[in-house]
Amino acid sequence: MSGVPSLEETISSFLETIPEGAHSSEKEMPTLLLEFSELLFEDPEDTSEKILITDLSAFELDEFLNFYLEDMFPEDAKIREKGKTFLKKFKKFLEKRSLLKKEQEEEWKEFFKENEIR
Repeated sequence: MSGVPSLEETISSFLETIPEGAHSSEKEMPTLLLEFSELLFEDPEDTSEKILITDLSAFELDEFLNFYLEDMFPEDAKIREKGKTFLKKFKKFLEKRSLLKKEQEEEWKEFFKENEIR
């Protein structure tokens, strides 16, 4: 499946779109998603396997937004809102570059609806 960018490459490209004076959480969230994905998909047996953007399903988004962020930042009452804002911008970025597969796009759409991300 060549041509599909890795999650790391995609997040690097996304970070380049964030304006210079943006709030620190705007740059922090993409990095947290990458860290989360590495923990989730990490295979100690095979470190050459890259996580692809197409590996992120609604399940991973749900785990990231509803569990990982709140576990990592229990003192931040607005962490879910920051996560939602990031995911909305990230999805728009991915759609603009046509990086989501059709079935993945449908899954994400349902996830956004369930989590009231508009």
